[in-house]
Amino acid sequence: MTFRNYHLGLVSAVAFALSGVFASAHAVDVVIAGAGGVSQEARRTALWNPAAKTLGMTLSEDTSQNWGEVRAQVEAGAVTWDIVQLSMTEVGRAAAAGVIIKLPADIVNRNDYVPGSVNDYCVGYDVYSQAIGYSTEAYGGQGPQNMKDFWDVKKFPGKRGMYRDPRGNLEAAVLAMGHPKSEIYKFLSTPEGRKAAMTKLAELKPYVIWWTSGAQAMQLVKSGEVPLIYTWNGRTQAAIDAGAKYKITFNDGVLQIDCDAIVKGAPHPENALKFLKEISKPQYAKDLPKYISYGSANLKAYEGYDEATLARLASSPENIQKQYTVDFDFWNKFGAELSEAFDAMLISN
Repeated sequence: MTFRNYHLGLVSAVAFALSGVFASAHAVDVVIAGAGGVSQEARRTALWNPAAKTLGMTLSEDTSQNWGEVRAQVEAGAVTWDIVQLSMTEVGRAAAAGVIIKLPADIVNRNDYVPGSVNDYCVGYDVYSQAIGYSTEAYGGQGPQNMKDFWDVKKFPGKRGMYRDPRGNLEAAVLAMGHPKSEIYKFLSTPEGRKAAMTKLAELKPYVIWWTSGAQAMQLVKSGEVPLIYTWNGRTQAAIDAGAKYKITFNDGVLQIDCDAIVKGAPHPENALKFLKEISKPQYAKDLPKYISYGSANLKAYEGYDEATLARLASSPENIQKQYTVDFDFWNKFGAELSEAFDAMLISN
Protein backbone atom coordinates (compact mmCIF):
# COMPACT_ATOMS: atom_id res chain seq x y z
CA MET A 1 0.00 0.00 0.00
CA THR A 2 1.36 3.40 -0.93
CA PHE A 3 1.53 6.41 1.38
CA ARG A 4 -0.95 8.16 -0.92
CA ASN A 5 -3.58 5.45 -0.54
CA TYR A 6 -2.96 5.17 3.21
CA HIS A 7 -3.33 8.91 3.72
CA LEU A 8 -6.54 9.06 1.68
CA GLY A 9 -7.86 6.03 3.53
CA LEU A 10 -7.10 7.61 6.91
CA VAL A 11 -8.96 10.78 5.96
CA SER A 12 -11.87 8.67 4.74
CA ALA A 13 -11.93 6.64 7.94
CA VAL A 14 -11.99 9.67 10.22
CA ALA A 15 -14.56 11.49 8.10
CA PHE A 16 -16.86 8.51 8.01
CA ALA A 17 -16.48 8.01 11.76
CA LEU A 18 -17.60 11.60 12.31
CA SER A 19 -20.57 11.08 10.03
CA GLY A 20 -21.49 8.08 12.14
CA VAL A 21 -21.88 10.33 15.18
CA PHE A 22 -24.65 12.23 13.45
CA ALA A 23 -26.23 9.02 12.14
CA SER A 24 -26.25 7.29 15.53
CA ALA A 25 -29.80 8.45 16.21
CA HIS A 26 -30.86 6.16 13.37
CA ALA A 27 -29.45 2.85 14.59
CA VAL A 28 -28.45 0.29 11.99
CA ASP A 29 -27.80 -3.41 12.38
CA VAL A 30 -24.98 -3.82 9.85
CA VAL A 31 -22.74 -1.52 7.78
CA ILE A 32 -21.30 -2.76 4.50
CA ALA A 33 -18.84 -1.04 2.16
CA GLY A 34 -18.84 -1.91 -1.54
CA ALA A 35 -17.15 -0.60 -4.67
CA GLY A 36 -19.82 1.97 -5.50
CA GLY A 37 -21.46 2.68 -8.85
CA VAL A 38 -23.41 0.09 -10.82
CA SER A 39 -21.61 -2.72 -9.00
CA GLN A 40 -22.94 -1.61 -5.64
CA GLU A 41 -26.37 -0.91 -7.09
CA ALA A 42 -26.47 -4.49 -8.39
CA ARG A 43 -25.40 -5.95 -5.05
CA ARG A 44 -27.89 -3.81 -3.19
CA THR A 45 -30.77 -4.95 -5.39
CA ALA A 46 -29.88 -8.62 -5.78
CA LEU A 47 -28.24 -9.43 -2.46
CA TRP A 48 -28.27 -6.87 0.30
CA ASN A 49 -31.84 -5.60 0.40
CA PRO A 50 -33.49 -9.04 0.05
CA ALA A 51 -31.17 -10.53 2.69
CA ALA A 52 -31.75 -7.62 5.08
CA LYS A 53 -35.49 -8.08 4.67
CA THR A 54 -35.21 -11.81 5.39
CA LEU A 55 -33.16 -11.18 8.53
CA GLY A 56 -35.16 -8.15 9.63
CA MET A 57 -32.02 -6.02 9.69
CA THR A 58 -31.48 -2.35 8.93
CA LEU A 59 -28.60 -1.84 6.50
CA SER A 60 -26.26 1.10 6.02
CA GLU A 61 -23.81 1.44 3.09
CA ASP A 62 -20.53 3.13 2.27
CA THR A 63 -17.97 2.72 -0.51
CA SER A 64 -14.37 1.51 -0.51
CA GLN A 65 -11.79 1.33 -3.31
CA ASN A 66 -8.88 -0.49 -1.67
CA TRP A 67 -7.89 -2.36 1.47
CA GLY A 68 -5.82 0.60 2.68
CA GLU A 69 -9.05 2.30 3.70
CA VAL A 70 -9.85 -0.62 6.02
CA ARG A 71 -6.37 -0.46 7.50
CA ALA A 72 -6.76 3.26 8.10
CA GLN A 73 -10.00 2.72 10.05
CA VAL A 74 -8.48 0.01 12.23
CA GLU A 75 -5.27 1.91 12.92
CA ALA A 76 -7.20 5.11 13.67
CA GLY A 77 -9.42 3.24 16.13
CA ALA A 78 -12.39 4.52 14.14
CA VAL A 79 -13.95 1.38 12.70
CA THR A 80 -17.39 2.08 11.25
CA TRP A 81 -17.70 -0.73 8.71
CA ASP A 82 -18.75 -4.28 9.53
CA ILE A 83 -18.28 -5.88 6.11
CA VAL A 84 -15.98 -4.65 3.36
CA GLN A 85 -15.58 -5.69 -0.25
CA LEU A 86 -12.03 -6.68 -1.21
CA SER A 87 -10.38 -8.07 -4.28
CA MET A 88 -9.10 -11.55 -3.52
CA THR A 89 -5.65 -10.21 -4.45
CA GLU A 90 -5.84 -7.89 -1.41
CA VAL A 91 -6.97 -10.42 1.18
CA GLY A 92 -3.55 -11.81 2.09
CA ARG A 93 -2.17 -8.35 2.83
CA ALA A 94 -5.26 -7.33 4.80
CA ALA A 95 -5.13 -10.53 6.85
CA ALA A 96 -1.38 -10.18 7.49
CA ALA A 97 -1.95 -6.60 8.66
CA GLY A 98 -4.59 -7.85 11.10
CA VAL A 99 -7.41 -5.65 9.82
CA ILE A 100 -9.92 -8.38 8.94
CA ILE A 101 -11.00 -11.32 11.09
CA LYS A 102 -10.79 -15.06 10.56
CA LEU A 103 -14.20 -16.39 9.60
CA PRO A 104 -15.92 -19.50 11.01
CA ALA A 105 -14.98 -22.58 8.98
CA ASP A 106 -18.65 -23.36 8.33
CA ILE A 107 -19.77 -19.91 7.17
CA VAL A 108 -20.30 -21.42 3.68
CA ASN A 109 -19.80 -24.78 2.01
CA ARG A 110 -16.61 -24.28 0.01
CA ASN A 111 -17.54 -27.17 -2.28
CA ASP A 112 -20.34 -25.00 -3.67
CA TYR A 113 -17.90 -22.28 -4.75
CA VAL A 114 -15.50 -21.56 -7.59
CA PRO A 115 -12.10 -22.92 -6.48
CA GLY A 116 -10.11 -20.23 -4.70
CA SER A 117 -13.10 -17.96 -4.09
CA VAL A 118 -13.39 -18.72 -0.37
CA ASN A 119 -10.63 -18.68 2.22
CA ASP A 120 -10.32 -18.26 5.98
CA TYR A 121 -10.88 -14.50 5.77
CA CYS A 122 -13.13 -13.78 2.81
CA VAL A 123 -16.15 -15.22 0.98
CA GLY A 124 -16.27 -14.63 -2.77
CA TYR A 125 -19.44 -13.21 -4.23
CA ASP A 126 -18.61 -12.60 -7.91
CA VAL A 127 -16.32 -13.67 -10.73
CA TYR A 128 -15.49 -11.03 -13.31
CA SER A 129 -12.89 -10.19 -15.89
CA GLN A 130 -10.50 -7.33 -16.48
CA ALA A 131 -10.97 -7.35 -20.23
CA ILE A 132 -10.43 -5.29 -23.35
CA GLY A 133 -13.25 -3.09 -24.60
CA TYR A 134 -13.10 -1.07 -27.81
CA SER A 135 -15.09 1.54 -29.70
CA THR A 136 -16.85 0.21 -32.78
CA GLU A 137 -17.04 3.77 -34.08
CA ALA A 138 -13.25 4.10 -33.93
CA TYR A 139 -12.29 0.64 -35.16
CA GLY A 140 -15.41 -0.87 -36.68
CA GLY A 141 -15.48 -4.63 -36.41
CA GLN A 142 -11.70 -4.84 -36.49
CA GLY A 143 -10.92 -3.88 -32.91
CA PRO A 144 -8.02 -5.25 -30.87
CA GLN A 145 -8.33 -8.91 -29.96
CA ASN A 146 -5.41 -9.39 -27.58
CA MET A 147 -2.82 -7.52 -25.53
CA LYS A 148 -0.36 -7.27 -28.39
CA ASP A 149 -3.06 -5.33 -30.25
CA PHE A 150 -3.80 -3.21 -27.18
CA TRP A 151 -0.15 -2.09 -27.10
CA ASP A 152 -0.10 -1.41 -30.87
CA VAL A 153 -0.65 2.35 -30.99
CA LYS A 154 -0.04 2.53 -34.75
CA LYS A 155 -2.64 -0.02 -35.74
CA PHE A 156 -5.04 1.13 -33.02
CA PRO A 157 -4.39 4.83 -32.36
CA GLY A 158 -5.95 6.76 -29.51
CA LYS A 159 -5.99 6.89 -25.75
CA ARG A 160 -6.31 3.78 -23.61
CA GLY A 161 -8.07 3.61 -20.28
CA MET A 162 -6.25 1.53 -17.66
CA TYR A 163 -6.61 0.99 -13.91
CA ARG A 164 -4.21 3.05 -11.81
CA ASP A 165 -2.86 -0.08 -10.14
CA PRO A 166 -0.34 -2.76 -11.11
CA ARG A 167 -2.85 -5.60 -10.72
CA GLY A 168 -3.87 -6.92 -14.12
CA ASN A 169 -1.69 -4.41 -15.92
CA LEU A 170 1.57 -6.24 -15.22
CA GLU A 171 0.06 -9.46 -16.53
CA ALA A 172 -1.22 -7.61 -19.60
CA ALA A 173 2.28 -6.28 -20.25
CA VAL A 174 3.69 -9.82 -20.15
CA LEU A 175 1.14 -10.91 -22.75
CA ALA A 176 1.99 -7.87 -24.88
CA MET A 177 5.62 -9.02 -24.79
CA GLY A 178 4.54 -12.28 -26.46
CA HIS A 179 4.54 -14.69 -23.53
CA PRO A 180 1.69 -17.22 -23.35
CA LYS A 181 -0.94 -16.98 -20.61
CA SER A 182 0.34 -20.17 -19.01
CA GLU A 183 3.74 -18.59 -18.32
CA ILE A 184 2.70 -15.17 -17.01
CA TYR A 185 3.42 -15.78 -13.35
CA LYS A 186 6.52 -17.85 -14.02
CA PHE A 187 7.89 -14.83 -15.89
CA LEU A 188 6.85 -12.45 -13.12
CA SER A 189 8.33 -14.66 -10.40
CA THR A 190 11.82 -13.25 -11.03
CA PRO A 191 13.01 -9.68 -10.34
CA GLU A 192 14.11 -9.43 -13.97
CA GLY A 193 10.66 -10.43 -15.20
CA ARG A 194 8.87 -7.94 -12.97
CA LYS A 195 11.23 -5.16 -14.09
CA ALA A 196 10.75 -6.04 -17.77
CA ALA A 197 6.95 -6.06 -17.40
CA MET A 198 7.00 -2.67 -15.68
CA THR A 199 9.19 -1.30 -18.48
CA LYS A 200 6.73 -2.63 -21.05
CA LEU A 201 3.87 -0.99 -19.18
CA ALA A 202 5.80 2.30 -19.12
CA GLU A 203 5.98 2.22 -22.94
CA LEU A 204 2.22 2.70 -23.07
CA LYS A 205 2.10 5.45 -20.42
CA PRO A 206 1.92 8.41 -22.88
CA TYR A 207 -1.28 6.94 -24.34
CA VAL A 208 -3.03 6.06 -21.07
CA ILE A 209 -5.73 7.75 -19.04
CA TRP A 210 -5.49 6.10 -15.62
CA TRP A 211 -8.87 5.50 -14.00
CA THR A 212 -9.26 4.87 -10.28
CA SER A 213 -12.82 3.58 -9.91
CA GLY A 214 -15.27 1.49 -11.87
CA ALA A 215 -17.61 4.47 -12.14
CA GLN A 216 -14.84 6.53 -13.76
CA ALA A 217 -14.01 3.73 -16.18
CA MET A 218 -17.65 3.44 -17.17
CA GLN A 219 -17.82 7.19 -17.78
CA LEU A 220 -14.74 7.06 -20.02
CA VAL A 221 -16.55 4.51 -22.17
CA LYS A 222 -19.88 6.33 -22.19
CA SER A 223 -18.30 9.66 -23.09
CA GLY A 224 -16.13 8.17 -25.84
CA GLU A 225 -13.06 9.78 -24.28
CA VAL A 226 -11.07 6.59 -24.83
CA PRO A 227 -11.58 4.31 -27.85
CA LEU A 228 -9.83 1.51 -25.97
CA ILE A 229 -10.15 0.43 -22.35
CA TYR A 230 -8.93 -2.38 -20.15
CA THR A 231 -11.39 -2.63 -17.31
CA TRP A 232 -13.92 -4.76 -15.49
CA ASN A 233 -16.31 -6.28 -17.98
CA GLY A 234 -19.41 -5.39 -15.98
CA ARG A 235 -18.64 -1.68 -16.16
CA THR A 236 -18.07 -1.78 -19.91
CA GLN A 237 -21.20 -3.86 -20.43
CA ALA A 238 -23.23 -1.40 -18.36
CA ALA A 239 -22.03 1.43 -20.62
CA ILE A 240 -22.92 -0.63 -23.70
CA ASP A 241 -26.38 -1.30 -22.27
CA ALA A 242 -26.71 2.47 -21.80
CA GLY A 243 -25.95 3.08 -25.49
CA ALA A 244 -22.15 3.18 -25.78
CA LYS A 245 -20.96 1.83 -29.13
CA TYR A 246 -18.41 -0.56 -27.71
CA LYS A 247 -17.60 -4.24 -27.82
CA ILE A 248 -15.89 -6.50 -25.31
CA THR A 249 -13.44 -9.27 -26.09
CA PHE A 250 -12.59 -11.76 -23.37
CA ASN A 251 -9.41 -12.80 -25.19
CA ASP A 252 -6.44 -12.25 -22.82
CA GLY A 253 -8.82 -11.25 -20.03
CA VAL A 254 -7.87 -11.99 -16.44
CA LEU A 255 -10.51 -13.65 -14.27
CA GLN A 256 -10.75 -12.12 -10.83
CA ILE A 257 -12.85 -12.54 -7.71
CA ASP A 258 -14.27 -10.03 -5.28
CA CYS A 259 -15.14 -11.13 -1.80
CA ASP A 260 -16.55 -9.91 1.50
CA ALA A 261 -14.56 -9.76 4.73
CA ILE A 262 -15.43 -8.65 8.25
CA VAL A 263 -13.42 -5.77 9.64
CA LYS A 264 -11.52 -6.24 12.90
CA GLY A 265 -13.30 -4.22 15.57
CA ALA A 266 -16.52 -4.08 13.55
CA PRO A 267 -19.32 -2.36 15.50
CA HIS A 268 -21.81 -5.18 14.85
CA PRO A 269 -19.71 -8.39 14.58
CA GLU A 270 -22.50 -10.91 15.25
CA ASN A 271 -24.84 -9.24 12.78
CA ALA A 272 -22.01 -9.08 10.25
CA LEU A 273 -21.55 -12.86 10.40
CA LYS A 274 -25.27 -13.48 10.01
CA PHE A 275 -25.54 -11.05 7.12
CA LEU A 276 -22.48 -12.38 5.30
CA LYS A 277 -23.77 -15.93 5.58
CA GLU A 278 -27.19 -14.89 4.28
CA ILE A 279 -26.03 -12.89 1.24
CA SER A 280 -23.82 -15.82 0.21
CA LYS A 281 -26.83 -18.08 -0.43
CA PRO A 282 -27.60 -19.01 -4.05
CA GLN A 283 -31.17 -17.71 -3.95
CA TYR A 284 -29.73 -14.19 -3.85
CA ALA A 285 -26.57 -14.79 -5.89
CA LYS A 286 -28.52 -16.15 -8.87
CA ASP A 287 -30.08 -12.72 -9.45
CA LEU A 288 -26.80 -10.78 -9.66
CA PRO A 289 -26.49 -11.04 -13.50
CA LYS A 290 -29.88 -9.34 -13.84
CA TYR A 291 -28.26 -6.11 -12.73
CA ILE A 292 -24.60 -6.43 -13.77
CA SER A 293 -22.84 -8.91 -16.06
CA TYR A 294 -20.93 -10.65 -13.28
CA GLY A 295 -21.31 -14.29 -12.42
CA SER A 296 -21.54 -15.47 -8.84
CA ALA A 297 -18.72 -17.27 -7.05
CA ASN A 298 -21.43 -19.64 -5.79
CA LEU A 299 -21.70 -22.36 -8.44
CA LYS A 300 -25.26 -23.24 -7.43
CA ALA A 301 -26.36 -19.83 -8.67
CA TYR A 302 -25.71 -20.82 -12.30
CA GLU A 303 -28.54 -23.32 -12.44
CA GLY A 304 -31.17 -22.18 -14.93
CA TYR A 305 -29.21 -19.43 -16.71
CA ASP A 306 -30.07 -19.11 -20.39
CA GLU A 307 -27.51 -18.74 -23.21
CA ALA A 308 -27.95 -14.97 -23.45
CA THR A 309 -27.09 -14.56 -19.79
CA LEU A 310 -24.08 -16.85 -19.99
CA ALA A 311 -22.71 -15.00 -23.04
CA ARG A 312 -22.37 -11.82 -20.96
CA LEU A 313 -20.58 -13.51 -18.07
CA ALA A 314 -16.81 -13.75 -17.90
CA SER A 315 -17.28 -16.93 -15.88
CA SER A 316 -19.31 -18.80 -18.50
CA PRO A 317 -17.67 -22.02 -19.78
CA GLU A 318 -17.07 -20.53 -23.25
CA ASN A 319 -15.56 -17.26 -22.04
CA ILE A 320 -13.39 -18.86 -19.36
CA GLN A 321 -11.44 -20.69 -22.09
CA LYS A 322 -10.23 -17.37 -23.53
CA GLN A 323 -8.84 -16.11 -20.23
CA TYR A 324 -6.56 -16.92 -17.33
CA THR A 325 -7.09 -16.67 -13.58
CA VAL A 326 -5.26 -14.15 -11.43
CA ASP A 327 -2.65 -15.71 -9.13
CA PHE A 328 -3.75 -14.49 -5.71
CA ASP A 329 -0.65 -15.85 -3.98
CA PHE A 330 1.56 -13.87 -6.35
CA TRP A 331 -0.15 -10.59 -5.50
CA ASN A 332 -0.22 -11.35 -1.80
CA LYS A 333 3.56 -11.86 -2.00
CA PHE A 334 4.57 -9.07 -4.37
CA GLY A 335 1.67 -6.60 -4.14
CA ALA A 336 3.39 -4.07 -1.90
CA GLU A 337 6.63 -4.17 -3.90
CA LEU A 338 4.83 -3.75 -7.21
CA SER A 339 2.59 -0.97 -5.94
CA GLU A 340 5.69 1.05 -5.06
CA ALA A 341 7.32 0.26 -8.41
CA PHE A 342 4.13 1.18 -10.25
CA ASP A 343 3.87 4.56 -8.50
CA ALA A 344 7.50 5.24 -9.28
CA MET A 345 6.87 4.40 -12.93
CA LEU A 346 3.95 6.81 -13.11
CA ILE A 347 5.97 9.81 -11.88
CA SER A 348 9.11 9.01 -13.87
CA ASN A 349 9.93 10.78 -17.13
